[in-house]
Amino acid sequence: MNNPSSIAPIHHSDLAVLIINPFSDELPATETVGGVIPAYCPNGANGGPNRGSLVPWQRKKVLAYIEANLCSTIRLEQLADLVHLSVSHFSRAFRVTFNQAPYVYILERRMLLAKDLMLHTNTSLSQIALECGMTDQAHFCKVFRKTFGISPNRWRRPHRKSANTPAGQTLH
Repeated sequence: MNNPSSIAPIHHSDLAVLIINPFSDELPATETVGGVIPAYCPNGANGGPNRGSLVPWQRKKVLAYIEANLCSTIRLEQLADLVHLSVSHFSRAFRVTFNQAPYVYILERRMLLAKDLMLHTNTSLSQIALECGMTDQAHFCKVFRKTFGISPNRWRRPHRKSANTPAGQTLH
């Protein structure tokens, strides 16, 4: 790839030739359309390094929806509809943006919510499972163990004891 400072600037008349005939022989090869984009736009034609990723408004909308709906079923079709993309295009763009599939991201968010609930409440594991959008406690325990390498109950015991609570006060 050419460094923008190492090639001669394109003059307005040359740019007109590029627009009219992008494969013109009148310009050096690095200044045809194939050479201009990489040389003058190092981040690519779309202006960013992650071609095919979700744009900022799409990221914000999808993340807000996921956070607001962690306790319920989140379907890929719903997320794709939010940002006006097909399911396959959305899945690809999500993976490029967050380096993981939507399902994996949602599960991780649910497990972090579960940790927070276990640390700061006396809620039962079965209720926490439901509050985190899991179908039942068994599924929750399986996913938690797979994610963190320890069962939820074994994780909860030492972490609850080390939580900063005043003496004699229980967590709600």
